[in-house]
Amino acid sequence: MLKTLGSYCSISKEQKEALKCFVSQIKIKQEKINLIGKSTIHRIWTRHILDSIQIIEHLPKEKSEKFVLDVGTGAGFPGVVLHIMGRKNVILCDKSSKKVFFLKKIFKECCLDIEVYNNRVEMYLKKNVDVIVSRAFASLKKLINSIFHLISYETVLVIHKGKKYKEEIKEAEKTYFFKYEKFQSITSKEGVILKIENIKKK
Repeated sequence: MLKTLGSYCSISKEQKEALKCFVSQIKIKQEKINLIGKSTIHRIWTRHILDSIQIIEHLPKEKSEKFVLDVGTGAGFPGVVLHIMGRKNVILCDKSSKKVFFLKKIFKECCLDIEVYNNRVEMYLKKNVDVIVSRAFASLKKLINSIFHLISYETVLVIHKGKKYKEEIKEAEKTYFFKYEKFQSITSKEGVILKIENIKKK
């Protein structure tokens, strides 16, 4: 699978080793806590790693003192993968203490220096976030509701969505104005990546 990843993007030896360590530790920790869906374990490289990597090309350039916030990170997707692939300004957010506990153990085993915020995103009050990513947190409207206090004129959302993305957009547009671009997911025929900007309340 690493060969497939290598054909999609440039991966260094160090990044390969970090990804292999991350995947290995998830599989080990999975025996104690449900970090990822059991049915996806045998497809972890495509379903989770490549699925996370594909959003890199849609992220704005890294800015000094600004961060990417991964909302509802769960097992660390996509945030950990973004960090391994070179994005140094990543903060993970998850309300599950159990998952955060295991994430920190994984980071220690894989020598990853990543900040984790263990609480609801509604409680995250730092105004240093300009990019928000999310893979399986909530509907688009619920996500924007939860992070609206963090949104400024420069905030960009880059989120994974499934086949109901059109319905979610229509629902969110009842409450918010925003511009969006849609990109076909490379790991799912029904999946898309939404890049959302200029979010304002109606």
